[in-house]
Amino acid sequence: MKAPPLLRLALLACIPSMGCSPHLLRDSNLPEVAIPERFETPEGPGVETPDAWWTSFGEPGLDRIMRIAFESNLGLRQAWSRLEQSNAQARIAGAFLYPEIDLDAAAARTRSDPDGLPASTSDRFAIGLGLTWEIDLWKRIANRADAAALLARASRADAEQTALLLSGSITDLWFAIQEQEQLLVLFAGQIDLSRTLLELTELRYGQGVGDGLQVLQQRLQLESVIAAIPEVRSTLETSRNQLAVLLARTPESMDDEGPVDATPSLPELPPFPTLPSPRDLLERRPDLRAAHDRVAAADLEVAVAIADMLPALRISLDGRFSGDQVSGLFDSTIASLSGALLQPVFDAGRRDAEADRRRAVLQERIDGFTERFIVALREVEDAIDRERNAVQLLEQVRVQVGLAERTLIESRIRFANAQIEYLDVITAIGALQELQRREIGLQRSVLANRARLLLAIGGAWTRDLAPPAGDRPLDSSGRIAIEIEGSSHRNDES
Repeated sequence: MKAPPLLRLALLACIPSMGCSPHLLRDSNLPEVAIPERFETPEGPGVETPDAWWTSFGEPGLDRIMRIAFESNLGLRQAWSRLEQSNAQARIAGAFLYPEIDLDAAAARTRSDPDGLPASTSDRFAIGLGLTWEIDLWKRIANRADAAALLARASRADAEQTALLLSGSITDLWFAIQEQEQLLVLFAGQIDLSRTLLELTELRYGQGVGDGLQVLQQRLQLESVIAAIPEVRSTLETSRNQLAVLLARTPESMDDEGPVDATPSLPELPPFPTLPSPRDLLERRPDLRAAHDRVAAADLEVAVAIADMLPALRISLDGRFSGDQVSGLFDSTIASLSGALLQPVFDAGRRDAEADRRRAVLQERIDGFTERFIVALREVEDAIDRERNAVQLLEQVRVQVGLAERTLIESRIRFANAQIEYLDVITAIGALQELQRREIGLQRSVLANRARLLLAIGGAWTRDLAPPAGDRPLDSSGRIAIEIEGSSHRNDES
């Protein structure tokens, strides 16, 4: 909606009550979508999850790695630097609320040398003080400063979101490392069993009881287990390399420092957590807080664009002292006070177009905020559904492992009694070993999904994060919060 000339003239009546905003700000901090009351969680009591969610897995090594990452991760350090830039930009925007004062000083010496006359010199000293100030009639400057402060607060939330995602990446790599380590332990046991069976078949063949085919079958089974080890080791090494990057270390330095002391055994799944309400995600998730702050900033920028079409009042005050000598510098004074009222008359629609553009930016950010909230709800629901089905599958596979163990024992007994062929024993061994590997993979998948659920519900722990020592922004998040509170107060007044 464009401001017609008559409206602009009417708004001039607001001059006596300086600080009147020409744009009514949004009165809602909620996304434009119906918010459900609760999530559909599994039956049974939930437990309160620690604020530092990764500690719920009971892995001290993981907690130590996490602390190292929060201090050294380069992506997070870049996020802190972006916050410092935003804080500085907010201070720049806020500075225009105050007068600008300039001091200048000058000194000159003039020499004259006329023909036939002695040369003479004259000195002149001057010092001046100038003040310029724009009276913020329509809160254009204040709204722009508040918008910059909101963007700085959004940058703080961006840094927190970076830390949140970092914690998820580290936890996922931690479980991947544990999975590969546990698989190597499993393979060692499977190789021992396969070699024992190979020795028995070779002994039977040497005694003329078995045949060479049985020996070859068992050797093939043993080699199939050994052949699976290189892939597991490769995954283990690349996971450690990825973790090294997140810790801002080279892969070689990880071997020297040894910060990864993951036990070769995945932890059991902790009890299901008590989930917050969907509405609580708006405060618990940094990405949603950042999206909301950017909506509020865009709303203020609409007000700035509309105020740009209205008159601007600027005041100038100049004072100058001059004299032939420094001691008499203040004997001669010149002072002037001026005010100028500037009303845009014709700009080929540039300011109207800027206001339209700002309204479109606002609507884009509102829709983005709403979409981000819907995605957040989906992420929680997806994690709940995946866990429900993955836990059930893991229980079924564990039942199958038990049956496969009994099948192998029975097969060996019957083969020893010449009741079945050795191929049945080979089949039973392969089935058991494959199920054991699948059990480990599913256990890791269940843990990783729980981590995704805890990430999706966010938490308050990111608010306590601070840049590493020596890299702290010049302005703290506390100061930004104070500025935002002040801006809300100013908009309420309007």
